[in-house]
Order: sequence, then C-alpha cells, then structure tokens
Amino acid sequence: MTAVLIVDDAPADRELLARIVRHAGYAVLEAGNGERALHLARTRRPALLVADILMPTMDGYELVRGLRDDEATAGIPVIFYTATYVIDEVRRLAAACGVSHILVKPAKPEAVIAAIEHALSASPDVAPLPSEDFHREHLRLVSAKLLEKVEELRETVILAGTLQRESDQVDGFGPWPVAGHRTEIESILSRRELQVLGMIVDGASNNEIAERLVIATSTVQSHVKRILHKLGVRNRTEAAVRYLRR
Repeated sequence: MTAVLIVDDAPADRELLARIVRHAGYAVLEAGNGERALHLARTRRPALLVADILMPTMDGYELVRGLRDDEATAGIPVIFYTATYVIDEVRRLAAACGVSHILVKPAKPEAVIAAIEHALSASPDVAPLPSEDFHREHLRLVSAKLLEKVEELRETVILAGTLQRESDQVDGFGPWPVAGHRTEIESILSRRELQVLGMIVDGASNNEIAERLVIATSTVQSHVKRILHKLGVRNRTEAAVRYLRR
C-alpha cells in the first residue's frame, strides 16, 4: 500500500489530515516535527510527504532540504500544507527547495486527495536556490509568520474579553458550556452553529458557508467565533476533530 507521511506539530491538524488520507486508501505515517519526519523518510521510504511549514526543531523547508541532500530520499515528493497567509513568499521559497504543491489550511478533503494524486504522478524539481539566498528568504518568511501569529494572539485576547462580557450578560443562562463539562455538542451549540460546524468539517471557507446559508460572511465569522468559544477549542481544525470524535 502506498504510504504517505504526514508531518505537523499540531496533533489535531495531523489527526484530521490522517483521517482524510486513510479514507482515500493510503497507508499513513505521522511525525510531529521535521527531525522525526526525516528519520521516517530514510527508514520507511514513504511515497509522499505532506508537511506543515513552521514547526519546532526543524521546519518544513529545512526538512525538504534534508530530503534533497540525501540521495536515498531526494526523489520523494512533498506537499506543503500550511495556514500561512504569505502565500507568494511560500510559493517562491517552496519552489527553491523543490516543492510545487501547496495546500492552504483548511482544505477540502477532495482538494487534499487531488493534490496527493497529482504529486505522486509528477517528478519533483530538486534544484534549490544558492544557500545564502535560501536562508535570507527563509528568515524573511519566518519573520512574517511570527508577526502574523502575534496579530492572531492579539485578536484572540480581544475576542476572549468580548465573549466573556457577552456571556456574563446572558440573563438566566450563565456562561456557555465548554468542552471540559462533557456536554454533548448538540446541546452546546445552536441549530445554526451546528450547520456551520458541519460545513467546517467539510472544509468549507467562511465565504462558501455564507453562500450556502444565504447570510453575510461577517455573520459566519461571528458563528465560528462562538463555536470555538463554546467548544473550548483554539481553531477550526480542533473544532472539526472534536465534532468527528463526538
């Protein structure tokens, strides 16, 4: 059976992707960082890697360069699966280390499978940029990603304060239940929120959800924020995994 190695330091993201890949009929190997992935690539020889970009110890770019530097693993194709928004920089640096397939989280299951099938049928471009150029681009991209994370954290802090104030103002109901209370998802979320969550599991974007439900995108964003708060999770992927485990 064709084996696919999934590399991601976020267990929830890794588990969701593994479910999709197994359902498509592939064997799955998993690694939580680039070093572990490089070891598995050398010892288990998967047909393909699907890797996050920013990970501790060894990130996705360094992982690919490690693969390309070893004759035994140089030909293994790689797909980058990332939540980053600096997509132009990602594509340029990915191409420099021989990665032409990029998926942006969250991707629909059919998009993931299509990318895997295409990557398995294509030959990777293994011509990297000169080392100095690569590291300069790499540092710039990591800096951009860190700034993005800082902004996300700031927005999360603001949202947490807003949701807490809203929760305290709900007459007669008290705060929303959270995941630790072991309450069934169906009893935690409203009917509309369950609809939105189901579409998140299917990989739909906020715009696609808005189109399907004939509501404003801003309304979808509000529903998503409330879903994450009520389920006690950090992002859409964790919400999807909790739903699948219900």
